[in-house]
Amino acid sequence: MDRPKYSLMIVDDHPIIHSALETLLASEETFSIDAGATSAAETVEMLKTTNPNLIIIDLSLGDSDGTYLIQKIHNQYPKMPILVYSMSEEKLFGERAARAGARGYVMKTSKPCVLKEAIHTILNGHLFFSGETTSRIIKKQAGRPIAPLSMLDNLSNREMDIFKLVGEGLDTLQISNQLNISKNTVDTHRINIRKKLELSNGKALDRMAYEVILQGKLPKEK
Repeated sequence: MDRPKYSLMIVDDHPIIHSALETLLASEETFSIDAGATSAAETVEMLKTTNPNLIIIDLSLGDSDGTYLIQKIHNQYPKMPILVYSMSEEKLFGERAARAGARGYVMKTSKPCVLKEAIHTILNGHLFFSGETTSRIIKKQAGRPIAPLSMLDNLSNREMDIFKLVGEGLDTLQISNQLNISKNTVDTHRINIRKKLELSNGKALDRMAYEVILQGKLPKEK
């Protein structure tokens, strides 16, 4: 008897990732990559006519933030399994992705076998997060108090999006264009982020964002 073939959709704004995943997953007889999108808008439009068994999404998309796309897909298609495949650290974004509706998280630096395992695990109806992320998800669902991982837990999803882009070296205008919001809105968010992280000025924010996003150093609670 033939094994069932699952339809996968890849959402990533880098064509090389699409090609790499197609090559990697082609070795799995149970997977078939039947759709691919490079932006949030393209993904939403494509889902009107396609029905994949699982969507693999990057958190960094040219026209949107992946977390918002996950939430939008989850709201419209609540049973659609979503796996995050990102360069962003899971300890920073794993729990946020789970709250938005993702069922798993894999770093792009992971071995190929980890990605395959994640896909199989999610298709079998289970979650695929690190032990720490899974523990926090379970405790929150049970209503148990959880100590914040860092001061970054105080940031909203939008503030975290901007913090991430600051860490990647984007200036206010670039962030404004990428998130399709005004420069004044970006400046307002930057001020709120500084207050929540107890930072004295913009340079301190730039430095912390760089250390967190590009070096993986979590700021400690003060």
